[in-house]
Amino acid sequence: MKKIAFAALIAAFFATAASATVLTGKLNVDNSFAAYYTTNNAIQGTLIASGNDWTHTYLLSQALTTGTTGYLHIKAVNSGGPGGFLGAFTLSDAGFKFANNTQTLLTGDSALGYNTTGWSNAWSTPVIEGVNGVGPWGTMAAYGSSNPDWVWKSQTIGRDDFSTVYFSAKLISTGIVVDNNLPEPGSLALIGLGLAGLAGLRKRRAA
Repeated sequence: MKKIAFAALIAAFFATAASATVLTGKLNVDNSFAAYYTTNNAIQGTLIASGNDWTHTYLLSQALTTGTTGYLHIKAVNSGGPGGFLGAFTLSDAGFKFANNTQTLLTGDSALGYNTTGWSNAWSTPVIEGVNGVGPWGTMAAYGSSNPDWVWKSQTIGRDDFSTVYFSAKLISTGIVVDNNLPEPGSLALIGLGLAGLAGLRKRRAA
């Protein structure tokens, strides 16, 4: 019975150690946004974050579907004045990469696509308005030294306006198997102690 219990404990340990690649990010959008995760670039996807205060840096986190290329979609709404999007995004491991072939994407990178018509249409690169700190938005302290660019403003009719725009970042499955099942040395030591304890019990019973 104790053998079965210990085997179940080890199995549970390795099952919980396994984890998918996680996309994390921070973003400011003037005026409001909704962020989605999808495995089809023509479909909006599942809501993972939203906000309507451009002065606040919002956070997002999403576990990605293992082995399946996905997309981060951001629908941004400008309610007058300049529209702006500032963001920095990171992938937790080499199981995925952005279209720039790294695990980091900043606004201003050509790997971020943009259009004014919807998810199923062609994507272009948004116009860069200036690095974090540029007017009228000023510096958003949450980005530290990463220096993403503000992008977007008004690209539809060449002036500040009311508009809805769409952004897409590809999350490419690399096929690299990241072995998150390998426990840390301290965990291995605990397993070793457990095995030693079982061996000790057997010896006592045999005596």
